[in-house]
Amino acid sequence: MILLFSLLFAFLFFILLFLGLTAVLRRRREVAERIQMFSGYQPSVVRKASVFEVLRSRLHEIFAEKARRTDTGLGRKKLDLMMVRAGLPLLGSEFLAISAGGALLVFVIFALATRNPVTGLLALLLFLAADFVFVQRRITKRLDNFQRQLADCLSLVANSLRAGFSFLQTMEIISREMEPPMSTEFERVMRDTTLGKSLDDALHDMDDRVGSADFSLVVTAVLIQQQVGGNLATILDTIRQTISERIRIRREVNTLTAQGKMSGIVLACIPVALGLFFYVSSPEYLEPLLTTDIGRIAIIGAVFLVIVGFAIIRKIVDIKV
Repeated sequence: MILLFSLLFAFLFFILLFLGLTAVLRRRREVAERIQMFSGYQPSVVRKASVFEVLRSRLHEIFAEKARRTDTGLGRKKLDLMMVRAGLPLLGSEFLAISAGGALLVFVIFALATRNPVTGLLALLLFLAADFVFVQRRITKRLDNFQRQLADCLSLVANSLRAGFSFLQTMEIISREMEPPMSTEFERVMRDTTLGKSLDDALHDMDDRVGSADFSLVVTAVLIQQQVGGNLATILDTIRQTISERIRIRREVNTLTAQGKMSGIVLACIPVALGLFFYVSSPEYLEPLLTTDIGRIAIIGAVFLVIVGFAIIRKIVDIKV
């Protein structure tokens, strides 16, 4: 009964929030219509914006303003960089707020459904871990896509330079012809240079956003060539061959170490899965572990050993190329 009332309250809350945002959007459209009546101009962004876009933009403005007012911290910069590398249109503080809100909701639902706060706490921790795993997976996937496009990008740059284009014109061609994330990153470099930032700073910022050792080599070569001169097309061809060989070797290493990586994941998940299974099916079987001091010490020791074992396996199969 308590769970039903909680879900009903949450449903009513979101309905009221939706109606309030709809009213705000309706007022903005009325203002846009008045502007159009007197000047013949109507902002298309205001006219076509949905309720969820208005909510997202408003929340983004609130978090951005709060970030500007507070002191810049290393942890917040790192979270913001993680969001950029994952390709998520969020600030680090926004991601933390969304994760905390979702984790709290999950805790309430599982705690009320099972009538056990320990289960809700476990669900909360799993939800938070899943959020960061999701972000890390997006970062890895985006980086892999960027590195797969890097050889073709360097070939396009070298051929464009031989055809007589400048480096800025070549970046514009890449932003139009290639697919994301390569095109979006070079488009951002073009936008930064248009707004007054130097090419060196724009490329360094792109290097920080991408986080690729191969692209760092490219940026270093481009910046050195601009200072001392030389044939940039030939240099990029040499770097492209080196990067292609590194990608080939990296794929072979990943293939050979895939079994070890999966073994580490399976060995780390088996104790957790068995513990949850016995906790749900036969709670009295795990009662000595949860109610006695020796049992709690054993759980802490087991968790510590599982983490250490998983870290050792990952370290063994993590071969840098």
